[in-house]
Amino acid sequence: MVTDSGKSGSRDIFTMTKTTPLILCALPLLFGGCFFATKSDFDRLQQDVVGAQASTNAADSVQRAYLIEVTRTVRTLSDSINALSKRVNTLRTTTESDLASMKEDISQLQDLSGQSQRQLRDMRAAVEEKTGQPDVASPTDSSAPSANAPAASGGPGPAQLLQAGRDQLLKGGNVSARAAFSELITKHPRSDLVPEAMFFMAQAFAAERNTDAADQEYAALISRFPNSPRVPTAMYKRALQMQASKKTADAKRLFQEIIKRFPRSDEAALADERLQSIK
Repeated sequence: MVTDSGKSGSRDIFTMTKTTPLILCALPLLFGGCFFATKSDFDRLQQDVVGAQASTNAADSVQRAYLIEVTRTVRTLSDSINALSKRVNTLRTTTESDLASMKEDISQLQDLSGQSQRQLRDMRAAVEEKTGQPDVASPTDSSAPSANAPAASGGPGPAQLLQAGRDQLLKGGNVSARAAFSELITKHPRSDLVPEAMFFMAQAFAAERNTDAADQEYAALISRFPNSPRVPTAMYKRALQMQASKKTADAKRLFQEIIKRFPRSDEAALADERLQSIK
C-alpha cells in the first residue's frame, strides 16, 4: 500500500508540474486584459473631461460676451444720463437767472410804485395843508354816504392824517397812529384813503399783538372795499393768523380764495407755497 501511495503522489506531482507552465502563461494574458480595460476607461474619461472643459469654455465665452455687451449698454446709458443732467442743470440755471431777473424787475417796479404813491400822498397832504380843503374823492365803498352828503371841514385832511398815522406807526407810536387813522375814517368816510387807513389800523393792532382786533379790521376792509389793492394782503395776513391759531381748514380755504381771486398777485404765490406746506 505504501508503494501505491508513493506512485500516486508521484503522478500528482507530475500532473502539477505539467499544468504549472500553462497557468503561468495564462496569467499575463489575464492581467493584460485588465490593464487594457483600465486604459480604455481612462481614455474615455479623459475625453469626457476635455468635452466638459470645451463646453465650459464656450459657456464662459458667451457669458463674457454678454457681460461686455451689458457693460457697454450701461456705459452708454450713463453717458446719456450725464448729458441730460448737464442740460437740465444748464436749463435750471438759466431759468433761475431769468426768474431772479424778473423778480428784481418786479421789485424795482414795486419800489417805484410805492415811491409814487408816497409822493402822491405827500403832495395831497401838502395841498390840503395849504388850501385847508380836504380831498373827498369817493372810494369804492357801497356803504359810504352819497356824493351829495356834506364833507367834514376844518382840521387836517385825509392825506395829512394818513401821513401822520404812518409816521407814528414807523416810530412805534401805535396808539397815536390808530388815533390818526380812526380820525381819517370818521371825519372823511368818502375819501379814497379810507381803505389805506383801515389797513394800517390793522397793522397797528398787529404791532400791539392784538391779533383779534387786527383780524376784525382786516375783515372789515375786505368786506367794505373788495376792490381795494390792499385786499389780497389783508386776506393773506388773515390766513396766516388762522394758520398760527391752528385753524388750518379756514386758513386753507382763504389761501385758495386768494389764488382764485388774485392769481397774478404776490400774495397768490405766497398762498400757494403755504398750501404746499399744509399738504
